[in-house]
Amino acid sequence: MKFSPFNFQVPLAAGGITLMAFNWLQFAVPHGQGSVKITDIRWAELTTVQSGLYGLLVGIMLVLAIANVLLTIVLLKDLARWLRAGQGYKEFMSGPPSRITGIFVPVASLAMTIAVLLAALPFFIPAVSANIQALMIPGLIIFGLLWLTIFTLESRVLRSWMGRPLDATGLNFVWLLDVFAFGLVALSGTGLASLASNRGIASIAALASLLVLVVGTSLLAVKAVFLIRVQLRSRTMPENQLKPAFFLLVPITCLYGISYYRLMLYLQKWFGLDMKVPSHYLITLSYIVAMAWVIFSIYLLRGYFRRYFRTSEYFPTQWALV
Repeated sequence: MKFSPFNFQVPLAAGGITLMAFNWLQFAVPHGQGSVKITDIRWAELTTVQSGLYGLLVGIMLVLAIANVLLTIVLLKDLARWLRAGQGYKEFMSGPPSRITGIFVPVASLAMTIAVLLAALPFFIPAVSANIQALMIPGLIIFGLLWLTIFTLESRVLRSWMGRPLDATGLNFVWLLDVFAFGLVALSGTGLASLASNRGIASIAALASLLVLVVGTSLLAVKAVFLIRVQLRSRTMPENQLKPAFFLLVPITCLYGISYYRLMLYLQKWFGLDMKVPSHYLITLSYIVAMAWVIFSIYLLRGYFRRYFRTSEYFPTQWALV
């Protein structure tokens, strides 16, 4: 299969489902301070239904976390060869704006892998859970590399758009992939900020994440308004292959909501600010917006799901549904 940055959507999706299973267990299983661990699940005290559900979730976490890491390693090798060759990168970056933003998918996927490792390793390995703070400095270094990469790529992409007229008719919600990547990088950074017991590490991660969030939120506001205006003025919907990209706004909304929430946890932990009320409303609002967009998108694309989706060939935008 020919390499494309969009290939990183596979480990990205695997990582996303891993975190879904982890978050379910985090809220469902009683545990002490910190993240839930597999040793917190008291199997002998569970009902048959609970045992089946928790066992399924643990299995999903294990299989897809391994898949995420292995696929990431394989695709990183392919990415390195692709970048060394040079020609494929030049052709990719000379494409339309919605395709160019695909260059951010590897960054988003790597940020997801950080989140998966911070969740899965302590969950399955008690020794890692007991020494989670030892991961903070390596995590901060990797986060710093992702931070530099995403800002470098965004500056290059913006320069390329400024150097030629922007064809509004060719834009679609795939254009938001850079916003999505900013959200995932912010998620990894705010995770470090909320977990770190060292104030210096937590503050560096929080400040760097805040800049990522401000830039990402600004891009989201500008691009979303622009895309909605373009769609309202257009007399037709995008072609079927591009329609699933409408759902990209859902994870974006959740990522930014959770990242801002984690920054509030940082402020509460280190500055003693009472953030319970604003954090509650922030999380509630982000999920209301996300669910409202899901319902709206399903209604808008009901014809696509009835007549096209089940018989369609694979196209990268379908990962937005996951």
